[in-house]
Amino acid sequence: MKKKTEIKISRSKIDLFIECPRCFWLEVKHNIKRPEKFSSAHIGSKYDPLLKRIFDEHRKINKKPPELEDLDFELYPDLNKLNIWRKGVEYYHPKHNITYYGKIDDLLITKEKDLVPLDFKTTLSKDFNVYDSYKRELEIYGYFLRKQGEKVLDIGVLYFIRIDINEKFEKIEERKILTIENLNYEIYDEILENLKETYFSEKEPLPNPNCEFCKRDFEIIKLFK
Repeated sequence: MKKKTEIKISRSKIDLFIECPRCFWLEVKHNIKRPEKFSSAHIGSKYDPLLKRIFDEHRKINKKPPELEDLDFELYPDLNKLNIWRKGVEYYHPKHNITYYGKIDDLLITKEKDLVPLDFKTTLSKDFNVYDSYKRELEIYGYFLRKQGEKVLDIGVLYFIRIDINEKFEKIEERKILTIENLNYEIYDEILENLKETYFSEKEPLPNPNCEFCKRDFEIIKLFK
């Protein structure tokens, strides 16, 4: 049996590859990262542990949080297994000799025992925007779970918390549950094939034409020519 490699590629790096193969190659192969931008993800890192704790408290008494009452799904009951997947749902690809993984926030389950990936999102925006990357995140989690032999519904759930400050400098929170349908897990076999080719390539890949970071790089290069 072939020994597993030490190469591990996270869900966020898969998403980076989908956004721009060149940025992925530079960051994952050569540790050249995009400039960091402030986003609500910084705030989300504070909210996520709190929400997980609230969900787990409800899970222990076999009751859904009030925000989920209108959904037909229940909380995934196996907390021990969920905590393992929160540290990383792993998929070792034997042909690539790469371990792909993603740290899921939470899971719901149907009466038929199909899993439904759930992700917490914190936003400072006035609207509850569902970006393509949010849908891909749910898809990749579902894809990894399917690779582990789990039954996963082609539906995911986003739990939004919108944060605002009023004129009195009081924090306002608004919460919303959004169901994302038609998740496509099948496309990720091909995506990972392309990612693997890019990762092992010695040649710098072409960027996404719409990548703002690569455009900036090439503009700087032109200045010094």
